[in-house]
Amino acid sequence: MALTFRQLRYFLVLAEELHFGRAAEKLHISQPPLSASLRQLEDELGVTLLQRSSKSVKLTTAGEVFQRQARRLLEELEESRIMMQRIAEGASGILRIGFTPAMLFRGLPLALQKLKSAHPGIEVKLLERNSSDQVEGIESGQLDIGFIHAMPLPDTLKKLTLASEPLLGCVPSHHPLAKRQSIRLKDLCSDSFITFRRDLSPHYYDRIMGLFHVADLTPNVTHEVSQWLTVIALVANSMGVALVPKSLIETQFSNVSFLPLADISITHESHCIWLKDNEAENLELLISILQDLHS
Repeated sequence: MALTFRQLRYFLVLAEELHFGRAAEKLHISQPPLSASLRQLEDELGVTLLQRSSKSVKLTTAGEVFQRQARRLLEELEESRIMMQRIAEGASGILRIGFTPAMLFRGLPLALQKLKSAHPGIEVKLLERNSSDQVEGIESGQLDIGFIHAMPLPDTLKKLTLASEPLLGCVPSHHPLAKRQSIRLKDLCSDSFITFRRDLSPHYYDRIMGLFHVADLTPNVTHEVSQWLTVIALVANSMGVALVPKSLIETQFSNVSFLPLADISITHESHCIWLKDNEAENLELLISILQDLHS
């Protein structure tokens, strides 16, 4: 005989009351069916769950463990019931989301939490990719939406600007520049400079190199990487200096200092992107949440 949820419910009430009379009254049944249910449960499990005497009822060690397991099973059943009701009443399906790691510090987790809370029937699948790969993934149908750094986009895509933030100088906390209130672009030229590989992010690379070129400066580009978090990690390990978006302060590296630039003003934008002709309900729900968060 397989275990039944009625047996579990009866056992949990009995384990709480530790009195057959009170438990039966709470369950609105007589004592014989309650006793029979317990015997069947113990026979099925092959263990004694309760020690009974004329004076007391106590949980055995096995009973204490099974009490926790039974409670968890019933809680999961109730959660499943609620979720199925919500699915029947609302949106469902899989939403494939591309993202770069830096987007974890630009509100993406909050947006996904709100989506899950409001529409638990939607299954989110996160796929870490660089910005250009996300554009290709969306156009090929591998992704539904992407969270990228600003770059030229094909006409097939729509975008929503999530952030426009200044670029800051990023130096090791023990660096002499870290003591200043602000720095100039030329201050970053004497150290190893960390930036993105041009083949991965030509738009960003050309913007940064263009800043130095206009100022008649040449940075000492020593390290080329593919992710913002790698840039911060290298600076934290005294491997060089960099220009990074302000939101990366949220990475909370303790041995890194962020400094505003005194001689130039340049911003970095982050976008979410999707196909213009994609009218899927779950996609539109996420976009609506993002619009509310960034309006």
